[in-house]
Amino acid sequence: MMFSGCCQEGKMKITNIVLGPLAVNCYIVQLEKINIIIDPGAEPDAIMDRLYLMKLTPDFILNTHGHFDHISAVPGLIEKYKIPFYIDSGAEDIVTDPDKNGSSFFGENNLSLKTYNLINKKDLQYFNKNGIDIIRTPGHSPGSITIRIKDCLFTGDLLFKDSIGRTDLAAGNINEMKDSLNKIKNLDRDYKIYPGHGPGTGLRYEIDNNYYLRDEFFGS
Repeated sequence: MMFSGCCQEGKMKITNIVLGPLAVNCYIVQLEKINIIIDPGAEPDAIMDRLYLMKLTPDFILNTHGHFDHISAVPGLIEKYKIPFYIDSGAEDIVTDPDKNGSSFFGENNLSLKTYNLINKKDLQYFNKNGIDIIRTPGHSPGSITIRIKDCLFTGDLLFKDSIGRTDLAAGNINEMKDSLNKIKNLDRDYKIYPGHGPGTGLRYEIDNNYYLRDEFFGS
């Protein structure tokens, strides 16, 4: 586990903890009325310790997608805090299938989640009321989403600094990835990017420098 810092975005505070063998970015997001965990990929005790030090109780977990390196800490957090865990409906087959979420391949105890909430219209209304917008961005995996909060995008394994997520894993799709990247490319350039792995970046920088957001990539 590595605590990599926090930042203040207006009334929102974002704390990043880098977890597990694949160094996933787990984010603790403090909003005005609620506290969220995004992508708790490993080491639930480390997340709990950090929440304790911050004197926070999370209200729910919201995941960008269902691969094992983003969900492995979910069962422990649910048991501790008795909170809901939200995923897009397209990710259900992944979080319940060790082959599809990669846990069987990486020897991560054949992870199959039993407790989860598929995001529905009522959930979306609740999220929107609290300033959270869900953008469906499949391609890296079915059910991948980008979480938009204020001027921040939590992109999971869609978009990284200078790169993008893989599409050669189970049920990845390069054409869906292109469609999803095109959605992000056409947003306001001032968004800050909080990816699933690696350093944060900005959408303006990525549009100017990332090959996978250039016209030639979309035409290939």
